[in-house]
Amino acid sequence: MRKSVKIKASPHLLKKLRENSGYTEEELANRLGVTAEKIVKVEKGEDSFTVTQIKKLADIYKVPLAAFFSKEVPDVPSLPDYRINREKKLNPEVFVAIRRAKYLSEEVRELSGKKSEIPSFPDSSPEELAKKFREYLKIEAPKFKSPNEALEFYKNILEGRLGIMVVEYPLKAEDVRAFSLRSELSVIVLNESDEPQVKLFSLFHEIAHLLKHGNGICSIDVSEERDEIERFCNKFAAEFLVPSNDLKRRVENRELSNKEISKLARLYGVSMQVMMLRLFDLRYITRDDYYRFKEKFDESKLKRKGGRRDWEKTYSNRVGKMALSEVSRAYRKGDISFFEAVKILDVNTKYAEKLLG
Repeated sequence: MRKSVKIKASPHLLKKLRENSGYTEEELANRLGVTAEKIVKVEKGEDSFTVTQIKKLADIYKVPLAAFFSKEVPDVPSLPDYRINREKKLNPEVFVAIRRAKYLSEEVRELSGKKSEIPSFPDSSPEELAKKFREYLKIEAPKFKSPNEALEFYKNILEGRLGIMVVEYPLKAEDVRAFSLRSELSVIVLNESDEPQVKLFSLFHEIAHLLKHGNGICSIDVSEERDEIERFCNKFAAEFLVPSNDLKRRVENRELSNKEISKLARLYGVSMQVMMLRLFDLRYITRDDYYRFKEKFDESKLKRKGGRRDWEKTYSNRVGKMALSEVSRAYRKGDISFFEAVKILDVNTKYAEKLLG
């Protein structure tokens, strides 16, 4: 049998590609079907990969073959890690998502010339910042028919008025709810497997990071967060989504049964846990009431719904409305080819044709 030809690629480039993809030598060896010693030798320039192995690496890293023959590899943004279990290694899908978000931001910025316009406020408490930000956006506390409706409403507001791209990626990590990249064209990435009410809270948690001129990778626990910055972002998100004054007006002289609390949660588009925490913070329920609920919540969690996936909607969420609008405009004007549009959007050709119209 004919042996596959070996390819001489830069050892430094191969090591950086692996690190940028979140793999240890041992993890990559398992995926590639070789020994960890082989990986180490290749990255020292003492051995080489075959053509077949390079093709497999391209698939593992989610990069084009050309990346292995470039002169340099773009750096992956180094984001503060605010996860509760920070000692746990980030999985490769998160690294892919960070690279993807950075690339999408840079491409859309170049095509459109757009920049994010994130307001700056004096030092404020999370509650004050939420109030100022709501006034800045000139919106009241809308009432929604479903969490999905709430999520889409706020996505449109943030992309349209502030130029903050909002996308959803398959992070495949239980400890990563969302992350944000603050740049000329800032991006918020939500975990696409989360329920819409969880995504909504994550969205405004990340907005708080951007308003405070930061960014980061977040796990987001609305009641047990130990980090000061994360506590601030959680309080901001809770106050923005469920304003104290509005909630007080609604619960005044009302018996708060589980059914009524569930109605309130749906009204604001938030989870039951967020609503219970708001009611506890405002002293409408006791600590015992809250922790009895939380114990039950921790046992059941929010289960993902099964069923057939709407892939057109999934890809649309992965691209985001702003990116899709700008890429479509550039394609229709002839500034970019269909192939270039597909590359930027990173979608199957069949769905690219539908999305680009």
